[in-house]
Amino acid sequence: MEFFLYVIVGLVFVLTTGYLIGMKYNYKLQKNIWEILSKDLKKYSKKVKFKSYGSSGFAILCNKLENLGKTEIDVLLCAREIILYYMVAKLKGAKDKIHVKANFLVKPSFELEIIGRDSKFIESSLQHLKKWENVEVEATSNQLVVKTTNKRLGTNLLSDKKLIMKLSKVKNSLERISISKDEPHLIIICKLDKEIIIPLIDLARTFGNSMTNIVHGKQ
Repeated sequence: MEFFLYVIVGLVFVLTTGYLIGMKYNYKLQKNIWEILSKDLKKYSKKVKFKSYGSSGFAILCNKLENLGKTEIDVLLCAREIILYYMVAKLKGAKDKIHVKANFLVKPSFELEIIGRDSKFIESSLQHLKKWENVEVEATSNQLVVKTTNKRLGTNLLSDKKLIMKLSKVKNSLERISISKDEPHLIIICKLDKEIIIPLIDLARTFGNSMTNIVHGKQ
């Protein structure tokens, strides 16, 4: 009887300790990410709103970001507090994520999807988008699939060398980019890496600029 009691106490200790360590790690990670984001966002938006998801992450909301309208940045972390769940999730390929959701200053007249070839979205997306046209982007074709409802406009958008340069900086972490006529016009989903945070925000702003140029006939 005492043996089982010791086992139970030991398990409780391990789980509690693991929970506290995992939670502390996630909050430390959030702090580091917030410091990176806040320095960049303050250059373009005087006021941002912060929404906490506890140790699971946070969201930042801006009414306007350079070349973009309403913008939301979500940082979503794995549940490191629950050791067994976290271990199983990691075995299944779970990663920390960062999402950017934004409205363009102009409404897109076409839709476009950019999907990482190793993304969990790839199979379902290709099936869903099989009637869409392919767009070849030489610099990223080995890692990304591009589909669009309007090949001329999609090709025009991705002919922007500055945009492709920005895209190349995040392509290894990229899971999906969606451009839609509906709000939010732009959704970018990436595996979270501190090194790609600023390039990711730059990419979103560049998409905003390129889309404005296309709608106004400047590109």
